[in-house]
Amino acid sequence: MVFIVLFICTCLSAQGRRVGSYSTGGDNYHFGYISGGMGYTSLQSAVPDLTPKGGFGGLAGIGYEFRNNGLWLNVGAQINFHSSEAMMDVWHEDHAGYDTQGKEIMLHYAINEHDIQKWTFVEIPVLVGWYFNGFHIGGGLKVSYPISSRVTAAGTYTISATNELYGIEFHDMPDRGYTSYEFQGDHDAKLNPLVSLIGELGYDVLSSIPTRSRICHVLRVSFYFEYGLNALVSPISSNKRLIINSSDATKVQVNPYFAAGMTQKYRVVPYYTGVKFTYLIGGSKTARSGGFHKGCHCYNH
Repeated sequence: MVFIVLFICTCLSAQGRRVGSYSTGGDNYHFGYISGGMGYTSLQSAVPDLTPKGGFGGLAGIGYEFRNNGLWLNVGAQINFHSSEAMMDVWHEDHAGYDTQGKEIMLHYAINEHDIQKWTFVEIPVLVGWYFNGFHIGGGLKVSYPISSRVTAAGTYTISATNELYGIEFHDMPDRGYTSYEFQGDHDAKLNPLVSLIGELGYDVLSSIPTRSRICHVLRVSFYFEYGLNALVSPISSNKRLIINSSDATKVQVNPYFAAGMTQKYRVVPYYTGVKFTYLIGGSKTARSGGFHKGCHCYNH
């Protein structure tokens, strides 16, 4: 919501400085660009015990843009970074073991976990749409290939026990190990190449033509979104979620949800919304001076 309000205010401010209307007269306009952006990123899933909390995302890229008589085409290459948090409902596991006196008991582990996912992609986005009066709107697809991924699992686990022979329960006994402990650890996650639906709505907030030059410089602010179409996480099915130290049952390793095969039954996809800033430079070889000025949606200074 903050990004949308910022985008609208910027457009309204720039409208007060606009001269003329958009018209290319059928000429082709070619631009190279660099871009950067930031926003909110999260995961979408039907996993019953997972609550996405979201996080921060950012992107940087270069590319080519074509305009002709209202048509807008954009092809680029970019790097995209995501950092997102997800909370798990408290989950439980029971394991047979022995107490400090060597008696057989059933150990109960209650794990309160949250995961922080961090991953980086190299991407090729392709968008097509319409351009009018400095505004543009378009949609398309983006192919992303993961180049790094890391998941941090952190939280607490509480150990209690039951002597099933005598029906005795043990809890809140720190001297015997039946208490709460903290854990945190980094783990690798296997990610799939991703195809995403993308969309963009933007406005040329600044634009100018240097004196005696046919080169146009444009600064654009855009509202941007993406939504994954295929499963992001490729689970490592051999990993268990809870690994107990064989010599000390109070020491455990908690593997994060996304690296322990738990996503095999459910599709997990990312989505991202944010603001993107793009600097474009280019022009047309065929447009006359006046037509070029309008086609670039430039301003008098």
